[in-house]
Amino acid sequence: MTRRIFEFRCVKDHVTDRYVDDTVTTIICPHCRNDASRIISAVRSSLDGTSGHFPDATDKWVKNRESHMRYERKMGIGSTEG
Repeated sequence: MTRRIFEFRCVKDHVTDRYVDDTVTTIICPHCRNDASRIISAVRSSLDGTSGHFPDATDKWVKNRESHMRYERKMGIGSTEG
């Protein structure tokens, strides 16, 4: 049996996570003592804006970089020419 962290939600919408065997589908809610069922957690992801594989992420990265460069030029930061 594999142990993993899963999220559980009870009938009162309390959400908690537990490190349990992957066969466990119900636990007791630590907040209200009702049964809590295992739920599918939202996936967190971040696109790499520098690779070029994700055009929207790349456009955002370029826009942020240009804005940062304008700020540095305005403030006289980052220039090591001499």
